[in-house]
Amino acid sequence: MAFRRFYRRTFLNLRGHHAGAYALADIKVEPGYDRDEQTKRVSATLSIADCGRVVTLEFDVDSPSDARNALHKARLLRDVVNDFTDALERAVEKADL
Repeated sequence: MAFRRFYRRTFLNLRGHHAGAYALADIKVEPGYDRDEQTKRVSATLSIADCGRVVTLEFDVDSPSDARNALHKARLLRDVVNDFTDALERAVEKADL
């Protein structure tokens, strides 16, 4: 089964509240670097931008070891963002905002 490229760009700020904050995710399966035409690689990036500052994380996969590490990073980031969201909600509530 073919992998359909995953591409998502999402603006982070509410409408009318500054510009330039976004998340951009891009994942595609490409031919591998090996001469063997059967080899594949995953090219994956996640960029997060806010007020002109941009951070880009790469999750490229060329081997089973790379796959384990890329998935570990992505899952850990997911958990950090979820925990951050929970803590931010509590902080906003505590500050009565």
